[in-house]
Amino acid sequence: MVMAKVMANFPKQQSFVSHTILKTIGSKKSPISLSLSLSLSLSLIMGLLKVWVTILMTPCANFLGRKWNLLDLVTAGMFLSVHCLALFAPFYFTWTAFLVFFWLGVVTGFGITLSYHRNLAHRSFRVPKLLEYLFAYCGVLALEGSPIEWVSTHRYHHQFTDTEKDAHSPLKGFWYSHMGWILDSSSRFGRYGGLKNVEDMKKQPFYVFLHHTFMLHSFVLAGILYAVGGLPFLVWGVGVRMVVVFHSTLFVNSAGHTWGYQAWNTGDLWLGLLALGEGWHNNHHAFEYSARQGLEWWQIDLTWYIIKFLEALGLATDVKVPSEAHRKRMALKTEKWNLLDLVTAGMFLSVHCLALFAPFYFTWTAFLVFFWLGVVTGFGITLSYHRNLAHRSFRVPKLLEYLFAYCGVLALEGSPIEWVSTHRYHHQFTDTEKDAHSPLKYGGLKNVEDMKKQPFYVFLHHTFMLHSFVLAGILYAVGGLPFLVWGVGVRMVVVFHITLFVNSAGHTWGYQTWNTGDLSRNLWWLGLLALGEGWHNNHHASNTQLDKAWNGGKLT
Repeated sequence: MVMAKVMANFPKQQSFVSHTILKTIGSKKSPISLSLSLSLSLSLIMGLLKVWVTILMTPCANFLGRKWNLLDLVTAGMFLSVHCLALFAPFYFTWTAFLVFFWLGVVTGFGITLSYHRNLAHRSFRVPKLLEYLFAYCGVLALEGSPIEWVSTHRYHHQFTDTEKDAHSPLKGFWYSHMGWILDSSSRFGRYGGLKNVEDMKKQPFYVFLHHTFMLHSFVLAGILYAVGGLPFLVWGVGVRMVVVFHSTLFVNSAGHTWGYQAWNTGDLWLGLLALGEGWHNNHHAFEYSARQGLEWWQIDLTWYIIKFLEALGLATDVKVPSEAHRKRMALKTEKWNLLDLVTAGMFLSVHCLALFAPFYFTWTAFLVFFWLGVVTGFGITLSYHRNLAHRSFRVPKLLEYLFAYCGVLALEGSPIEWVSTHRYHHQFTDTEKDAHSPLKYGGLKNVEDMKKQPFYVFLHHTFMLHSFVLAGILYAVGGLPFLVWGVGVRMVVVFHITLFVNSAGHTWGYQTWNTGDLSRNLWWLGLLALGEGWHNNHHASNTQLDKAWNGGKLT
């Protein structure tokens, strides 16, 4: 009885104690209040500082911690100044200033693509020397470096494409390949021991003069623009124009080796339409001598059109383009679509189309179905498929292992055997030609013998699609179209792409903490979305030795 009374009064006593503590803490005279407030404030500050260091500072720690020479500081100052100047664009807009920006952008843009790149770096066509110098001077006004420096870097880029010796190699991450390399002159020039591959240009006094004075010409142009049109001309003709031309060129180095598709067997990647025809980057690496980079009729190449115009006038000669035989030799082999490919594509398309109806069938109950099924199937991938089955990073009772794996099956990302096999091969051949995220590239599922011996996983391997159809039928029977749209369409699209982002963004963006010898990156936002899987460089570091030891499904 006594115990019953105590337990009955416990909530009241707890409420009284809580109220007393809160009242005491809230009192301005209480030393507890002051000390606790100070403690909470310090904890909050330290927490925010930790987030700042982890998310923002760590990716740049190695880069910012190195020694910066005078050239790096001048370059960084110039970059910062131009970008700051461009921020004033909305306040100094006039149509005349916009036209100055546009035409100067066209002239200096073609100075890079037509002169620096295709004429000087690759000698893909020839023009009279006076015209060559005029085009090169237009490139100088883009402030992307002297002709000698730009051409030297680009020739080395082709010589060492996508390797450690490539000045703007994607191996160091998207940000570094985009513009970080420009701010690291010691690394950029130290890789090759100087400008040894531009002897043809170093013999010409005009290019030597531009090499030592290239910055001066842009300052003179800025002064002229300010004298003629004041701040509007300066902001738009220098700030906005340089930012646009800068990043159009730099995106070719970064995005051009990260996103897009390959039409030719070059061993690197390419970008879509960008930078006056320079964005057909896989074409360019396949036929670097070619004056034409947009090789198909639909691939718009404005620089090529200018070259053709000059050729028609008799000013451009020795214009080089790839022969049909060379194109056939370099073309990638296209694989035929089999039945599984068609079924997979149909499933992907169907799920994405189903998700489009989400706004029309929204209910809070359907949203909860989406959320909780997403959590369950998401953890089925991360907890079961990935960490438990692929890497054996922990063990659970067999019944629980099978239950977790079945949750992964309902994500419809493949059977446990197929998913695990692909992932183990991914770690074995990370970021190489053999890393295609397809076990078929390796002659079958040879690295999952440990799972192929278990009837449960063999059963799921042959029936994994069926279970998602059964789930879809149950959802429709219980909640109609809202449950079907949100519980299948939206949920699968979200879980699909979060997983797929680990494969793509996790090897493209972010930063590296560990020397894994591959392109894996840590991404804080992907870490949140993918239930912890976004700390991908950490993962590749901790599993490097383990995964390279897989042999026939067993550790050697």
